[in-house]
Amino acid sequence: MHPIDWLIPGVLIIVLLGVLVYCQRFIRNSADFLAASRCAGRYVLCISSGIAGFAVVNSVANFELFYQAGFSGTWWGMLSAPVGLILALTAWVTYRLRETRCFTLAQFYEVRYSRKFRICAGIITFLSGVVNYGIFPAVSVRFFMFFCRIPEHVQLWGVNWDTYGVLLTFAIGLGVLFATCGGQIAIMVTDFLQGTLCNIAFLAFILFIFNLGDWDIFGGYVSWEQISYALQQAPSEASQINPFHTSEISDFNIWYFLIGIFGMIYARGGWQGGMGYQAAAKTPHESKMAGILGSWRGIAQGLMIMLFPLAVIVIMRHPDFAGLAEQINHVLDNTTDPQLRSQGLVPTALSMILPTGLLGLLVAVMFAAMLSTDDTYMHSWGSIFIQDVLMPFRKKPFSPKAHLWALRASIFGVALFAWFFSYFYRQTEHVFMFFAVTGAIVSGAGAAIIGGLYWKRGGTIAAWTTYIVGALIGFGGITIQQTWPKVAVFLDSNFHWHWVARHMTKFPINGQWITFIGLSICLVCYVAVSLYEHYALKAPDFDLNKMLHRGEYDTSHEHKKVSKVGLLAQRLGITPEFSRGDKIIYGATIAWTLFWLGIFVWFSLQQFISGVPDSQWLGLWQVKIYITVILAVVTTVWFLVGGVVDVTRLFRDLRKIQQNDADDGTVVNGHNAGDPPSPGQS
Repeated sequence: MHPIDWLIPGVLIIVLLGVLVYCQRFIRNSADFLAASRCAGRYVLCISSGIAGFAVVNSVANFELFYQAGFSGTWWGMLSAPVGLILALTAWVTYRLRETRCFTLAQFYEVRYSRKFRICAGIITFLSGVVNYGIFPAVSVRFFMFFCRIPEHVQLWGVNWDTYGVLLTFAIGLGVLFATCGGQIAIMVTDFLQGTLCNIAFLAFILFIFNLGDWDIFGGYVSWEQISYALQQAPSEASQINPFHTSEISDFNIWYFLIGIFGMIYARGGWQGGMGYQAAAKTPHESKMAGILGSWRGIAQGLMIMLFPLAVIVIMRHPDFAGLAEQINHVLDNTTDPQLRSQGLVPTALSMILPTGLLGLLVAVMFAAMLSTDDTYMHSWGSIFIQDVLMPFRKKPFSPKAHLWALRASIFGVALFAWFFSYFYRQTEHVFMFFAVTGAIVSGAGAAIIGGLYWKRGGTIAAWTTYIVGALIGFGGITIQQTWPKVAVFLDSNFHWHWVARHMTKFPINGQWITFIGLSICLVCYVAVSLYEHYALKAPDFDLNKMLHRGEYDTSHEHKKVSKVGLLAQRLGITPEFSRGDKIIYGATIAWTLFWLGIFVWFSLQQFISGVPDSQWLGLWQVKIYITVILAVVTTVWFLVGGVVDVTRLFRDLRKIQQNDADDGTVVNGHNAGDPPSPGQS
């Protein structure tokens, strides 16, 4: 690291601290702290929530995925694109959740089901969230230690410091500072700035890594010929080119992606890691448009995450880079843990190939990814504890000042847990598998959300049942994975299951399958128990229009009509809230997704009919990269302009919005306390 490389992240930190100081003046009550008083537009929502979801831990997880699966993983990921498009266009779950005007998911549960269920769901959601987040700082710090070649111990002032523990304290402490001082406003604005920096940096990394031939600017580190050679060195049934020859890829195969698609539909809205963004949208329509724009915002990011491990595959396999590969292996020989070695491969290789300037820029990008995720997650899980676990027990509401301090104290508690979890937890499988098994703890959320928002007969007992069953499955999965070596020894010594002890070094069901089992069982439980409540217990139907503030209950006037819509447009998900520009974006998104869906169907049919040779698959991947590079440039400029306009509007609206201290997440007689009164409601 040259001094210039350290200067780049240093300047970023100074700018972010300045923005944090400015944003503090807008924190006046819990509505500002929790959801920026619902003043966020589509671009600031899309960019800031996108970088919050980018995360160092997600980047490392994607590096692991692509290094193992190659383009085969990209292919099955393409299958999820049409599903994601449909979910975004219809705003499945997200639109109705925003219509409820609830700050958290569990607040919606109190409105829809009961206060006791809100507390139960809040506790389970909180526990799942903090356990899931517990690994984030660990992976982030390990990335920087690998990338910057930071030693495990440093001698300073006569003390032998544990570098890992010190860096954990620094990383988590910065997240606490931003989350507690500026709340959702500061988180959203600083994440927007970091997201904009990252989009520009992604283009620089793409142009450095990939040789674009006549278009090349930086010379390109690897050529397409070298990529083709390296990918063809993989075993025939663990192909990184042909997605239909992947039977020997154990974790990231077709079943991983199919289960992921099922989870996209069924569990949408159930994960509350970005709770503040879900509640901060100016209107339900702005929330919907932010989701639609998300498919464009991530183009440059997705390409960079793919090209980095692709370049490392070339380095480790192509004879042109044999000397460099030997150096990388020599550095990694100091890491004996196989899981940590897997996570450290790509960062170590990148630290050896990036030049001065780009080295510091990548540190700044990953720092931004770490900070944006840390402050977002700590804010979300800390807020959920106060809003959904503590507040329902209180007979007297917090004062605005006391409420803010309680939220800050809770965020600090989440940070403290994350430090100890990151320091002592033993990771046994890939990051994405850990995400899956911790997400399985809230397997019941999908059924409770969908049934609560769309089915008037969804029952309270059914919601209780699904949450409890899902939590038992999730916690059981984590426990058995952590204790599996001891379980295997027990089975061997007491039941003479010698084969299990010798051949199953880890639990045979991975986190993705545990999630699928949990989701399926919870779905069946919710439907069955709801029908029992309706027909056997004679439970009355629920008034969905009242909960969603529709028709005569639309006292906040958030459903603003700006255009006329025909029947066909309505069937496509276009509502009278769509402007002409919204319709253009909507149509372009549909066309882009259908184009790649057509490619997916055509190649799949050809594979089943006569087989597709590797040369044609390689041609497809090359064309996809070129198209994506062009679009990455266009979308970076587009979102920069739209984001600056949105941030300006955000501060303007925050200055003039009328404060309502009662809008603090409290539910009274089945209504949000801060909502304007509905007809017949005092």
